[in-house]
Amino acid sequence: MTRVPAKSKMASEIVPGNERVKVLGTLVSIAKDKKKVVVDDGGASVEIQLNSLDLVDKLSQYRPGDQVMVIGWTSKTGIDGEILRKISGFDPSRYKQVLEVWKNARSEDGGPETASRSSEGRL
Repeated sequence: MTRVPAKSKMASEIVPGNERVKVLGTLVSIAKDKKKVVVDDGGASVEIQLNSLDLVDKLSQYRPGDQVMVIGWTSKTGIDGEILRKISGFDPSRYKQVLEVWKNARSEDGGPETASRSSEGRL
């Protein structure tokens, strides 16, 4: 079975719906007992509900201030997280610039359908 590709989004662009998204940012808080984390991408914060026991068990490896990538499905409260990974070298202002370039390029080319799948998500 093939997974639906995750669309790179800023936290402020997350709206409830049935969309798989990817957000990069800084881990702001961890509530292991509630299976939740909050990630800030430099412009806004988003709450991540961790529904996998495997992810919850690995939360002890994370600390507030860690740079992370989250992939999951949008929900009423934020994101239902599937994947949580540490990253390095995250620059929020640069990330926002790259997403704007992608957004403009896709709109000029007629939409996301024309964007190369192989380059989707490489930020």
